[in-house]
Amino acid sequence: RWTKRISLVVLIAAFAALTLCLALRSIISGYIPMSNGYETMLFMAWLLWVITIVLFRRFRVIRVLGPLAALCCMLVAMMTGGSSQLSPLVPVLQSPLLSLHVMTVMCAYALFALQMLMGIYALVMMKRGHSPLDRVTALSQLLLYPAVFLLAIGIFLGAVWANVSWGNYWSWDPKESWALITLMVYAVPFHSTSIPALRRPRCYHLYMIAAFFAVLITYFGVNYLLGGMHSYA
Repeated sequence: RWTKRISLVVLIAAFAALTLCLALRSIISGYIPMSNGYETMLFMAWLLWVITIVLFRRFRVIRVLGPLAALCCMLVAMMTGGSSQLSPLVPVLQSPLLSLHVMTVMCAYALFALQMLMGIYALVMMKRGHSPLDRVTALSQLLLYPAVFLLAIGIFLGAVWANVSWGNYWSWDPKESWALITLMVYAVPFHSTSIPALRRPRCYHLYMIAAFFAVLITYFGVNYLLGGMHSYA
């Protein structure tokens, strides 16, 4: 009991520190910090702290995987180098649609990251001879609904923003194409009636682990390898 209370206090303290960091960046810069990889990784970590605190009492697996995912995001943010410096936004980013678009997409990515980690956890436990962990599988399947919905909304907002900025809703930019691919990949588990293999917990978790590579390509691969109009992100 004391361990749980201490861990909750540490979680809240870390969440408060990160919230203060994001608030200070917003006050100093004059805009919501969502303009580059460093800021989006901090925001994703903040989201994971929120999810961890909200689900802390009901789901034991979230107590470990949530902070682990958040710390990984913060580590990635620290490794981005000069992007941590505050600088004026380029004209194309000076739009309120930027914050809405990035926030919804990063919320989806945070849930996808948790599903990936839950998949690894479930497979390790099954390898050790534990039961199929129906509670973990059910939680992962439950998180899939808001995650896919948020990603779809984020893509829609991005299309509206593109029309305002560039006069075109969709240009098949690498980031746009891979975002659509990611949406289609994560929509597959909804069709478990047509794909019986996804009804089995082991196959489902394997799929969710593999599906996260689409997120990695969309977020990192496009920025560093494929370029395009979203290369500034």
